[in-house]
Amino acid sequence: MIDLTLPETLLFWHWWILAGVFLVLELVAPGVFFLWIGLAAGVTGLILMVVPALPWELQALLFAGLALGATVAGRRLWRPGRVATDHPLLNRRAHRHVGQVVTLTQPLRDGRARVRVGDSEWSAVADDVSLMLPAGTSVRVAAVRDGNLVVIPLVAGGEAPQGTGPAAS
Repeated sequence: MIDLTLPETLLFWHWWILAGVFLVLELVAPGVFFLWIGLAAGVTGLILMVVPALPWELQALLFAGLALGATVAGRRLWRPGRVATDHPLLNRRAHRHVGQVVTLTQPLRDGRARVRVGDSEWSAVADDVSLMLPAGTSVRVAAVRDGNLVVIPLVAGGEAPQGTGPAAS
């Protein structure tokens, strides 16, 4: 008959086997989660080599604490999606146009219009809904809101008037 009871003591190699299982799980389901738990199991095995008489209850508690600590530390220190780039606006096309002077292709009425940016047209909004500008007027893109370019009118010198735009409110 097969004895299915847990051993009275867990040895260091039990924890190393568990560490190996977690590392294999990390290979099968990558996400850098099982890696930290596997690391905690390996460290628990190393500690058991130094203190072999540690009861299994304390071993489990030690493993749980190490797994929690390693996971939290790993998430804070290693973030694979956070890569520094010299093109931060690469996939944010609308934000690349902030500061540009563009031309209205439709009159600005009720705070809404369309503008020509390069060879395409974009939806534009103005913070001042009472502002009325004819098509062909040059405006400056001040910000991006909900996928629309926020525009402000230009004065004679080609600059936006003081106290206008989203930053003025």
